[in-house]
Amino acid sequence: MIFLFAQETQIGQGNFDGVVVNSSSNDGTGERTLMATGYLPNLSSASRFLSQASFGGSYQDIVDLSQQSFEQWIDDQMAMPRPWSLQDYVYDLHQARTDSINLTRHDTLPDLTIREVRLDDWYFDIAWFQYAMTSDDALRQRVALALSEIFVISRESDFDNNPYALTDYYDMLLDHAFANYRTLLDSITYHPAMASYLTFINNPATDTLTTKKIFPDQNYAREIMQLFSIGLFELNLDGTEKKNAQGVPIPTYDQYDIEQLSGVFTGFSWPESEYFGDRSESYWSYTEPIKYHPFKVQGRTVVYAHEPGPKNFLNVSIPDHPVYPDGGYRDINAALDGLAAHPNVGPFLAYRLIQRLIKSNPSPDYVARVATVFNDNGNGVRGDLGAVVRAILLDKEARDCQNIAMPGSGMLREPFLRYMHLLKALDLTAEGGVYRNTMSRIYDEVEQRPLHAQTVFNFFEPGFQPNGPVMENGYYAPEFQIVNAQTQVGYLNLFNDYLNDNRDVVDYKSYFDDEAFKSGERPDLDFTYLTSLADDEGEIPFLVDHLNVLLVHGNLNPTSVQILVNALENYDEDPDDVAKMAVFLVMASPDYLINR
Repeated sequence: MIFLFAQETQIGQGNFDGVVVNSSSNDGTGERTLMATGYLPNLSSASRFLSQASFGGSYQDIVDLSQQSFEQWIDDQMAMPRPWSLQDYVYDLHQARTDSINLTRHDTLPDLTIREVRLDDWYFDIAWFQYAMTSDDALRQRVALALSEIFVISRESDFDNNPYALTDYYDMLLDHAFANYRTLLDSITYHPAMASYLTFINNPATDTLTTKKIFPDQNYAREIMQLFSIGLFELNLDGTEKKNAQGVPIPTYDQYDIEQLSGVFTGFSWPESEYFGDRSESYWSYTEPIKYHPFKVQGRTVVYAHEPGPKNFLNVSIPDHPVYPDGGYRDINAALDGLAAHPNVGPFLAYRLIQRLIKSNPSPDYVARVATVFNDNGNGVRGDLGAVVRAILLDKEARDCQNIAMPGSGMLREPFLRYMHLLKALDLTAEGGVYRNTMSRIYDEVEQRPLHAQTVFNFFEPGFQPNGPVMENGYYAPEFQIVNAQTQVGYLNLFNDYLNDNRDVVDYKSYFDDEAFKSGERPDLDFTYLTSLADDEGEIPFLVDHLNVLLVHGNLNPTSVQILVNALENYDEDPDDVAKMAVFLVMASPDYLINR
């Protein structure tokens, strides 16, 4: 029995403020009748959930999800093991190319023979895409992409054209998608790609006795605080900035903190290095953690490679660990412990992950709820990323239908996610199971693909505000930072080519010794059902309704629906072309581009 004690209250789907709920079972099921949790989703809500928790789904994926709860889907996804590694896939491609020119095959890494074959970064793209199209761990993939846009490395660096650097780093993100933040921070710090990208590989200790006066590089010390952990200003639990008595935001760190922390990240070189300063890296240098060297040779003298002495930054005091034998490791461990324990980390990371998965402008209450889970997953564990992802996806602000119409709700879909959504929704299939997509044209047209940001600040910054109503109303719209004449027209041209000009939706490389691919089979989108709707007289409204669920999650407004129906009913082409034009027009619509 449910008793309601309230004035005029609209209840259901999460609205039960001022309502007292009791049930004879006393097991919480009474309250669940008024909440969004525990209900099986309808098709539109299942489609919307998949757009946030994955790269999107086919109609069958949507139907399957509508027959179970979101909670169960998340549980199943998080329990799913990694099927294979991107690095191993690149190695197999590399070896196939080696075999194709009759070099001797070797089955272990590292391999001097295989190094004779030149590599390019598109090996990473091919591996990434093959994984995305053939692996079922959809949630892990979506979270790893989000993490790659927070903990940024890029092929725009010294390791351009080394796919092993890119695949090993991305494998690490996949492995840690549901792990602990502190463990992730450790793996990121010791990864050679990050050490190279943010320039603390072969980072020396202070030496003011030389003519040049050497000081530690400060790049990683600055960015690990600004971008990977605590941000620029002290935060409340809900992500809002703390202010001093004058109403000015309080900085989290200053130049002294950067200088002190920079000494921590000194004395490390490549994993196979024989001495500090060794610069003879190879493809394989990016596949093992960086290596500590306490000392270096300077002329005829042996001096410290790692900064000696105590180090103090923020409220962290690192004692004077002896440089030899493991002072560098102990310093990093203490520094990362201090950063991971900082009260800013929960709201800082909650805000950024919500922005990448759900919406550009989460409410302070939403951020606070997720940050609370970061601080304690319910079992006394801090930094449980799996619990954080679950909290983000299941929060009432992400799920309840009334929140779709909130001011500032939703986000501009990233161009690359639109591309992946098209392929998933229309069930891109290669008969031989082999995809060879370098994703080069998608990058050329919309300036996005994995691990190809121009700077450490990602493709776009979380606080970007385009001129106009967004800025005037105090909202943020990060993805609009890469909206320009090139990317807008490029997106439309690209999808017009894919859908209306029947061009390949993958940019392939064809010279591998791979019979399934060399046979000429190309991945194709499935328009069978859409064409059948376009072929039947009077079915165009049903075609639009179907695409509304499949692509727009039921959010096409009535005016848009009528415009689409009128346009398609007057489009004098064969049914297959009508179906393809329908997809193009829907994916070009504002209702689609802004995912609410």
